Amino acid sequence: MPTRYKNARVFTENGVLCGGFITENGRFAAVGSDAEMARIRPDGPTVDLGGRFVCPGFNDSHMHLLELGCVLLQAQLSPCTDSLAHVLAAVGEFARTHPQEPFILGRGWNHDDFTDERRYPTRDDLDAVCPDRPCLITRACGHVAVANSAALRLAGIDGHPVFVDGGRVETDDAGHPTGVLCENAIGLVNALVPKPDRAGIRERIGRAIEFVRGYGITSVQTDDLSSLDVSFADILGAYQDLRREGRLTVRVYEQCYLPTLEALDAFLAAGYHTGWGDEWLRLGPLKLISDGSLGSRTAYLRAPYADAPDTCGIATYTQEALDAIVLRAHSAGMQIAIHAIGDGATDRALHAFENAQRLCPREDARHGIVHAQVLDHTQAARMQRLGMHAYVQSIFLDYDSQIVESRLGARAQEAYPAASLLRGGITMSNGSDCPVELPDVMAGIQCAVTRMSFFRPAQTPYLPGEALSLTDALRSFTSFGAYASFEEHTKGRIAPGYLADFAVLGSDPFDTEPSRLHEIPVEGVYLGGKQIL
Repeated sequence: MPTRYKNARVFTENGVLCGGFITENGRFAAVGSDAEMARIRPDGPTVDLGGRFVCPGFNDSHMHLLELGCVLLQAQLSPCTDSLAHVLAAVGEFARTHPQEPFILGRGWNHDDFTDERRYPTRDDLDAVCPDRPCLITRACGHVAVANSAALRLAGIDGHPVFVDGGRVETDDAGHPTGVLCENAIGLVNALVPKPDRAGIRERIGRAIEFVRGYGITSVQTDDLSSLDVSFADILGAYQDLRREGRLTVRVYEQCYLPTLEALDAFLAAGYHTGWGDEWLRLGPLKLISDGSLGSRTAYLRAPYADAPDTCGIATYTQEALDAIVLRAHSAGMQIAIHAIGDGATDRALHAFENAQRLCPREDARHGIVHAQVLDHTQAARMQRLGMHAYVQSIFLDYDSQIVESRLGARAQEAYPAASLLRGGITMSNGSDCPVELPDVMAGIQCAVTRMSFFRPAQTPYLPGEALSLTDALRSFTSFGAYASFEEHTKGRIAPGYLADFAVLGSDPFDTEPSRLHEIPVEGVYLGGKQIL
């Protein structure tokens, strides 16, 4: 039955606010002034929104929903990352209160925020608080983890150096592993962590869906296949189970992590491809990870780090290997999204895309760079020529604006672009990379328009010329995200014919001080015209 919503401040794509709308059969049927909507639908169900601000449901265009669900069951280290001592105390307390857990896990520490000892934890630190069971704690970025002695012994890397393609096992002066594992080396221990069955996967995804709902998110573009060492069929099956049970209350566009030619070929042979599915669960791009993170100095740079001249970071693929898998996916009609933070990693990704397009020309492939953090104007121009998309995370500026100049030196003057991408004709969407950051959309919007941290010490804006307008910042979490998933004609706007996914905010962002945007609460969430929060 049609429902009329009135007395609202409705954000439309052109930035003009109107007063109401009508939904029918899960879609917007009409949008306009309250008087116009009353003439179209003079009777029937009516909802008074009390003058509140309404915008399309938020679309986080890069996150890890299943990994979030896993992290919610682990030791929560983000609230404790003010000091190494606090992190270790939290790990010890979790181990004490979870005696049934065979493997102690935690996520969220960041050594740059430590006020006592600004260094990575070590195996010795973890042994002091968790000596009897394997333990692995992962940095907030997900690209560095630390294992205790029990976990290192279990993985067979306790007494001698181990070399890992696309990764690093750090050692002390005597050549013994310190417990610090970078990039692909994390998998040596992570592969030994007990894996949940399909019911356990379903439980974790369900927890994560409930969590993101509170931030007004109705769509996610999520990389789940990298979260657990289980088959893609089990993960996709868990999503289908949730849908049958009526618990899939977020629309999913899966960024399919398949890091090898063998994994990709098995995926294609099973009949999966970009576009498989429907408006609730659809398969998106092949997802590849070509380097690490700036905070851990594992992002792959063209030249050494300004504050660590002995390293350029870690490239997880050779150019030849990356070219091969990109060409295979491109020629099979797959969309492709490559995690590339460093300019060196972006060079390799762009070479692979250019090579694939030269050998197998395609129209509107919408390949993309995930993060696009250390990106110069020449690289951006190459992206524009290829019709590529940038998946940015404005929320990263909360932390990274504190370290970018020390990590990059002069190169920081072209890092974390946003407004210049739009001016240069590059499509761009926003996200959180959750659980790297909370999926807090209003916080991400604040960082996009202020270019400043909001939880850390006050500072001047970082490259203020790259700030987005508030209208574009809202679009980056709505219609721009829909474009990334080839859904720009079905969602991301409050317009006739579009899916009736929308969020009701407690304050109007356009009447809010930019420095307080993150304080605006989400007071209602609707999916297909049905209220879910």
